[in-house]
Amino acid sequence: MDKQVTYDNEAEMGYIYLAEPYKYKISNTDELPQNNDIMLDFGSDLPIIGIELAGDTAIKVKHLVDTVHIFKKEITADHELFYSFRLNDKSVKQSVTHPDTAKIVFLFSDADCLDFIGIDIYDTKSYDESFLIGR
Repeated sequence: MDKQVTYDNEAEMGYIYLAEPYKYKISNTDELPQNNDIMLDFGSDLPIIGIELAGDTAIKVKHLVDTVHIFKKEITADHELFYSFRLNDKSVKQSVTHPDTAKIVFLFSDADCLDFIGIDIYDTKSYDESFLIGR
């Protein structure tokens, strides 16, 4: 089983995989405009392959190293399926997207987007449910 979270102690960087490692090629990497600790690895065949985390944001995922199936399947009030990952149970105060992909939402517990707490993936057709949630 492929892990979904890694942490490099030497570089002090974390990584969240949204797809199986090495299955997709990274076409470019871009910063999430609202938080420069979060870098997005875009693919030509997949909107976002993975998420690089630096600084305090990276430290938050360190305890999840080698974890598989960090996402849960959820349903909106409008009966729309999505995959959700939360680092904790803090309330969402700000949700943002990258200009190139509106169906992946980054969640923060503060208005300034400094306290990253999770991700919601609404682009369910692009992502492998068995990798994200294990079913």
